[in-house]
Amino acid sequence: MSAAAQQQDAPPTEAQAAAAPVGPAQVPAGFQLNQLQQAYLDQVLKSWETESAKINTFKCPFERWEYDRAFGPAQDVPLFKDKGELSYQKPDKGSFQITEVNKWQAKPVPAGEQPATEVQGDWVNQSDAIGEHWVCDGKAVFEYRHDQKQLVERPIPAELQGKSIVDGPLPFLFGAEAEKLKARYWMRIQSHADPNLIWLQARPKYQADAANYQGVELMLDRQRMLPSAMRVHLPNGSCHMYLFDLPNASVNGHIDRLMTLFQAPRTPFGWKRVVEDLPADPAPPRQAAQPGEQAR
Repeated sequence: MSAAAQQQDAPPTEAQAAAAPVGPAQVPAGFQLNQLQQAYLDQVLKSWETESAKINTFKCPFERWEYDRAFGPAQDVPLFKDKGELSYQKPDKGSFQITEVNKWQAKPVPAGEQPATEVQGDWVNQSDAIGEHWVCDGKAVFEYRHDQKQLVERPIPAELQGKSIVDGPLPFLFGAEAEKLKARYWMRIQSHADPNLIWLQARPKYQADAANYQGVELMLDRQRMLPSAMRVHLPNGSCHMYLFDLPNASVNGHIDRLMTLFQAPRTPFGWKRVVEDLPADPAPPRQAAQPGEQAR
């Protein structure tokens, strides 16, 4: 067999697989936009980009409701109701931390009584739980892996340091850029009953994103162009809902503990610190082919 044939039959590298399109070059159902829909989407994304560029520091408390398809109490009842804090300093520092973990606990049924037709119980604080924590100090991204008791450090290539945060714990939250968003996601805007909200929906174009979520729905506050809520659909059918407390958010204000907030987190007792090596020759992401002029 020739060298060219052997190379063609060789399995793709990890970097090539991550950059590959999700599937066939086909726009998902409902995401084929007409000229007016595309113009409105472009207008919203550009306005969002303009307002995002004005943010130098951002700090916001939030709640995360985790709906677990396999182990949740019911389809419309979250298994977890966690609390956390999101912080950002332009251009490349960020922090995402779950500060309080609350897990659903069903109410016991007294002996001799019939179970209630509706799910009954409450969310109980898990005082010993270590919440999810993600930090970017501009030179590396640090992530807690609770299931493996590892603190993972991912160095950022020198040529990317000092630039906007592209990949974080959540998509769409840091430094929105219209063209990059359209290159990475199929997007559309849905009508919403509340005129003060813009309902943005997105599907990933690349395998690296699709491995983390099937789709994202974002509610933008129309006046401030800040996310007020976000729903992330996971590959296993579960769902995470984020509710951002914008009335208590700080935009371009003084962030307490600014010098320590974005520093590398300490390794918890009994955990292992793991440094992930950079790929020797990472392949740049390529945009999925689009079948036709209206494919967006």
